[in-house]
Amino acid sequence: MRIFGLVLLLAMGLGLFALPWPWPLASGVLCLVALALGIVALVKVRGAKVRGAMTPVLVAGLVLAAVMGLATVSQAVLWREYSTYSECLGAAITQQAKDACRSQLERDLDERVQDMQQLLDSGRG
Repeated sequence: MRIFGLVLLLAMGLGLFALPWPWPLASGVLCLVALALGIVALVKVRGAKVRGAMTPVLVAGLVLAAVMGLATVSQAVLWREYSTYSECLGAAITQQAKDACRSQLERDLDERVQDMQQLLDSGRG
């Protein structure tokens, strides 16, 4: 149970820092480890018939790990766009330059989503 909590806290901590790309993916790997540890802990707690807040806390932690893991998977799928964004932020000095990086990321993501949608549409028809 403690190891699950520590791994989840480490994953959350890594997710908060603006680390250079691809370090944010380490948070996703830790989320997967936390999911496995959390499931094992939940099975042990349920098997030992522990009463109290332990089960709801484990379930909440598992949900948090799953959501964070999905967010990291989305970044992995959009690797190219987030890599470019990370490089842009690394070179940005002013707030205006950082805003321009964010705007460029939004445009790149919109373009990628449209490309994926066209690919799906052409596959259906």
